[in-house]
Amino acid sequence: MAPLGLISKSEGSSIPLKSIEIHSKVHGYTAEVVATMEYENNRDIPIEAVYVFPIDEEAAVCGFQATIEGRTIVAEIQEKQEARDTYDDAISSGHSAYLLEESDESSDIFQISVGNLAPHKTAKVQITFVTELAVEKEGGIVFVLPTVLNPRYTPMDSQHTGSVSTTMPTIASVSTKYAFDFELDVQCASAIREITSPSNRLRVDINPEDDRQARVLLDEEYKFNVDLQVHILSCQPRSPHALVENGVTKTKDGRESNDFLAKPVVMLNFFPEFDISASLERGEFLFVIDRSGSMNGAKIRSARETLLLFLKSLPDSCYFNVIGFGSSFQKLFTKSEVYSDSSVDVACSHAQSMQADLGGTEILRPLQDVFSEPLIKGYPRQVFLLTDGEVGNTQQVIDLVARNAFKLRCFSFGIGEGASTALVKGVARAGRGTAEFVYSEDRLQPKVIKTLKSALQPAVKDVQVTWTLPKDWEVEDVPTASPTLFAGNRFVSFGIFNRRDQSKYNNRQIVAIEGTATLTGHVDEGPNPSLIRHVIKFSAVCGNPGDTSVMLHRLCAKAAIQEKQNRCEGDIKNASDIIKLPIINLSKSTNIVSKLTSFVAVDEDSREPVSRAMERPVMPIQDDCGRVFALCSMNAGFGYGMSQPMIGSGSFPQHMIGGGGFPQPMIGGGRFPQPMIGGGGFPQPMIGGGRFPPPMMGGASFKTAQQGIGFFSADSAPPPPGKASHYASVTPPPPPPPPRESSKVVGRKTLGHLKHKYGATPSARISSDGDVDSHIVLISMQKACGSWQPTTQLASICGVTLDTLKKACPKELTQDNRESMWATALALSCLFEKFENKKDEWEMVAAKGIKWLKANLSSDNHSYIWIMDIASEFLKL
Repeated sequence: MAPLGLISKSEGSSIPLKSIEIHSKVHGYTAEVVATMEYENNRDIPIEAVYVFPIDEEAAVCGFQATIEGRTIVAEIQEKQEARDTYDDAISSGHSAYLLEESDESSDIFQISVGNLAPHKTAKVQITFVTELAVEKEGGIVFVLPTVLNPRYTPMDSQHTGSVSTTMPTIASVSTKYAFDFELDVQCASAIREITSPSNRLRVDINPEDDRQARVLLDEEYKFNVDLQVHILSCQPRSPHALVENGVTKTKDGRESNDFLAKPVVMLNFFPEFDISASLERGEFLFVIDRSGSMNGAKIRSARETLLLFLKSLPDSCYFNVIGFGSSFQKLFTKSEVYSDSSVDVACSHAQSMQADLGGTEILRPLQDVFSEPLIKGYPRQVFLLTDGEVGNTQQVIDLVARNAFKLRCFSFGIGEGASTALVKGVARAGRGTAEFVYSEDRLQPKVIKTLKSALQPAVKDVQVTWTLPKDWEVEDVPTASPTLFAGNRFVSFGIFNRRDQSKYNNRQIVAIEGTATLTGHVDEGPNPSLIRHVIKFSAVCGNPGDTSVMLHRLCAKAAIQEKQNRCEGDIKNASDIIKLPIINLSKSTNIVSKLTSFVAVDEDSREPVSRAMERPVMPIQDDCGRVFALCSMNAGFGYGMSQPMIGSGSFPQHMIGGGGFPQPMIGGGRFPQPMIGGGGFPQPMIGGGRFPPPMMGGASFKTAQQGIGFFSADSAPPPPGKASHYASVTPPPPPPPPRESSKVVGRKTLGHLKHKYGATPSARISSDGDVDSHIVLISMQKACGSWQPTTQLASICGVTLDTLKKACPKELTQDNRESMWATALALSCLFEKFENKKDEWEMVAAKGIKWLKANLSSDNHSYIWIMDIASEFLKL
């Protein structure tokens, strides 16, 4: 048994963990997480300890404090080297000190150093961060509390010689149990439809007075071998809206706030929908599959099925290739092959035999090879990267993708717990694609098809957000370069409001601002060019002394810092002062960590000399699957061997949020920001600090907070200054959810799915003989052109003999390929009738089959509906 946790640097032994508390708030598409760990030094000497943990790369770490003997020491932001010097000087002087810094190698790894923890004393370490949340296809949001930091493999020739995640000391076991408390408060814009978890049993309490609010607790002992996920679905998901934060005039300690925090900030959330009928019929599709040792087991099995779905869902006029990588890389074909029955058969056989047998995880070389290949004229290149994200040269990989983004798009998948959000999201962002995360309880296939649909969308050109504001105001866009736009995917952008002539105004003057934000772009491909235009109205107030929330400001600052850091191509330390100073100043003014700044705190009332010289971490730990657990159950015995990161002795809550990452705002001083929600009568407080019901935190009652984030739906009219009003939703509200108890236990559950027959009308319930993997077999039988052949396998899935299947072929079909048309109709009918719950996985396969069937039926003067009705009746018999 060797649980992980806070580690003594000099001895490599664990510091006993007494308790963990996780208090989180979800507010719309954002979240705040406050994690508190209590440790005890039960030795007779003072010690120094270190702790490494993952957080989503888009999250802003904005609070760090420690409490010892009743004294709370709040950390301050300093430049990274200055903070290290402050920490070292404090240790050498006998003071207790605390240092929190972002890893140089990857923006999703952080390290805490606890220096000079006195003998037989306890220390509480508290971390606060805000982040955006990932949004699922159905519009639900996903909160993820990471518990795993995988080892980050670093190639020998990498510019990074060491990896934080692979240089932590080994540790001893912990024999005492600790307390674990998890509480999640939820505030949605509309009534909550359901809250579920694929990983844990939950207790969900809906506010009886406001069904947009809920409190979520664990209803079972938490097992720390998988990430904790909470899926939240409201009645009006995917509604475009603006979150508005007015800015603060004073900080919590009464000082005048800095210029950035005093400005109003608007967070725009668009869900653009536009005509994608002009999907790409041609393209070059390159699948770069991680086959390193860490992909062994369920991950590589999932990768096999994923590749099969990719291959069967591609358009029939394309080129493709498969590249497997580990310490080396292997191409299926020497160069991309034309999509045909023979090439697809070879690829499918390869997919079925694919193993995790290529050693370490070196992504850089296969991508360099992919990017060096000449483009095929008329076939846009799309690259799909599937990996568990365990690399130490993250920034090198991202920089390589960014340099080649002008000639391709890159889509990425993080597979399993502990995948690097910095790598997976960074590659997608640099490659103008999308990122998806798949956890142990998820099915990868629906996310594959969602991504392939995005890849087949034509590029949206001239994407921009334009603002209409009063004449004395202007806006600064964050990020300055608009993100890539895909139909149905959330598009997030921030706006910072500035007065054109500040000298005309008294800083204490309260000013109301009303305006609109318009997202535009256009698609030129296809017979019907599409013009994209979405408008959101909003209202804000500047200078109101009652405003205290700065959560959106910190998310905006994080996005701005991230964009500036990305421009340095990984060499931020050697960048010029023109680049570094704006990052440092913004980091200090908003109290968030960056690659150039860190949190440091010194307890000058303590004076206990350290027992020996300071050391830097040197060794790893992992289980037999190559994973490192941050929150380990006391009974989990893991075998350790390779060089691996360490984390929490059943300790520090690894909370990355988002996944896909989801991304969550909310933190920092002040009450949790309550958005103004459109529709459903949610009081839109906004100007003058109105009241509105916030998510519940801390007691069992539902409380009310003030001065938060204003929430505006698309096309809603903002309220006049000083008044609250209700806003109509952009779409009509759905029927109210069925009555339910105020409190209920929710087990592992999947969100509801739509059932359609022939791709159109509602169909019967799923047949009980639709085996969970039979649809994969059925998909694998499809030919490259989209048809199926009458085979024993198809007959078995239909529940008949091959002879019976062939004899049932309609006599009205007269062409030579009549049996293929009949087999294709039966295969499609099986998908619609037996595997409706897997529609996200086979719908693109079915689309190819329908296209082929309609084209061949037209020559025989028969309709698609006619043959599908016959096939459906045959299956029922």
